[in-house]
Amino acid sequence: TKVTLAYTFDCHAIPSGDLYLALEEPQTFRVALNGHAITTTAECGWWVDCSLRKLPVNSAFLKLGANEIVLECDYAETHPGLEIVFLLGNFGTAVNDTAVALTAAPAALKIGDWVQQGLAFYSGSVAYRCALDLKTAPGERVFVRVPEYRGVGVRVLVNGQAAGIIGWEPNEVEITPLLAGAAGGRLGEASLPDGQGRDGCPSRPVELAIEVIGHRRNSHGPFHITEKWPEWTGPGEYTCDADRWFEGYQLVPCGLMAPPVVEVRH
Repeated sequence: TKVTLAYTFDCHAIPSGDLYLALEEPQTFRVALNGHAITTTAECGWWVDCSLRKLPVNSAFLKLGANEIVLECDYAETHPGLEIVFLLGNFGTAVNDTAVALTAAPAALKIGDWVQQGLAFYSGSVAYRCALDLKTAPGERVFVRVPEYRGVGVRVLVNGQAAGIIGWEPNEVEITPLLAGAAGGRLGEASLPDGQGRDGCPSRPVELAIEVIGHRRNSHGPFHITEKWPEWTGPGEYTCDADRWFEGYQLVPCGLMAPPVVEVRH
């Protein structure tokens, strides 16, 4: 039996950089984007799982406004089955009820849910960065505390070096050992114009990165279930009955929900 799958989405901005379609068993399909054939034998690696093969897609096939990806197959008893497909690239995403859109990639994020800031289906990690003027006196210890976040965990980095991972109460990590080679003013002091600390020591900023580690819930679902936070996820959450069906995309918040806090303790 010939089966045709059609996926429609809006495009608000044409993305730059590489574009891929990830799907299982691509050789069993005929694929087209807006009528342009996508070669299914030109695999270039995989995404998330080795069964999800990546196919290069020419971004020139996209157009502003409505777009359509069509997959055709001869569905025989030996066919491996129909699975979710993914469009991958350097772009943002937005969703409104059942309508999805490709947008420009966000240049920066505010504190709060990144799903609402152009990363609706994003499953990777995001690092929030800031520069601090830090210097510890003898006996002082510096901690970074993350009061509230949504994600698998939080990785704290100082000048690109990992200080630790936060995944449980009290949601803090000590960064004192990584400040040994970083001169700067005391916490709460403004940097002086001549680059000197208040005690006359040379001052340079410390880059603090708070990386929220993402998860696969907003990329892999379940999307169409009434419970935003099901007790567990199994096959039944993807083929739920009508009384549990959600018409739209049930996404969960991700990101820093409150500003992180840097504390100096004795």
